Amino acid sequence: MRIALITGGSKGIGLEAVRRFVELGFQVITCSRNSSIWQDQVKNEPLLDTVDYHQIDISQETQVQSLFSNISKKYGKLDVVINSASPKIESMGKFETLDTSSLYHTLMQDFWSHALCLKHELLLMGAGGVIVNVSSTCGIRPTPNAAMYSASKHALEGLTRSIALEAIENGVRINAVAPGVTWTPRWDERAIDKPTIHDDVAKTVPLKRFAEPKEIVDAIEFLVSDKSSYIVGHTLIVDGGISLV
Repeated sequence: MRIALITGGSKGIGLEAVRRFVELGFQVITCSRNSSIWQDQVKNEPLLDTVDYHQIDISQETQVQSLFSNISKKYGKLDVVINSASPKIESMGKFETLDTSSLYHTLMQDFWSHALCLKHELLLMGAGGVIVNVSSTCGIRPTPNAAMYSASKHALEGLTRSIALEAIENGVRINAVAPGVTWTPRWDERAIDKPTIHDDVAKTVPLKRFAEPKEIVDAIEFLVSDKSSYIVGHTLIVDGGISLV
């Protein structure tokens, strides 16, 4: 059986990826920081019963080591990895006005956690393995008022391309997908304080709407499939044209 690890699988793009790869016949492993959110999803979707779930914070090295030790002992390999974990951005606002702790949190969660996981993931992957990092259009363009998030995603872009050249020597392909505005629980939270945010933001997108998580996962599935077998170190932008504006 093919084994897929999907980080941040309890909601948003990660959850949609978990659903997709279960349907594709993978044994899916996922993780998140809040097990109650995951358990609620499982209650509503029996399809998720087969998923091997772990509650961890992937920015914490000891917890990550424990996760990969478990995967190694139980499965012995990884065939596919989707690094999609990304919590609420705590460092929104003018850079110089933000607390150092919030800037550090964003850097750890949106860059270091992925770097740490990649180090362990590659040790469990052989020829034919595929990794897709979920980046962002914020990683390919300036993002005022979310500078540290943008910096973290720019760093992930650089890491993706650099490691892609190392890993392909062992037959492992690494690519990334860069979503634009995608309606996920993160946006639901923001809409509480700003009810018009959906329409306001949608107007700025050439396609005049948000992406659905399914559309991002369609791109991820393509990058995992044999249809992308000659694609290495590439970022597939899925943003309705907003990065062109």
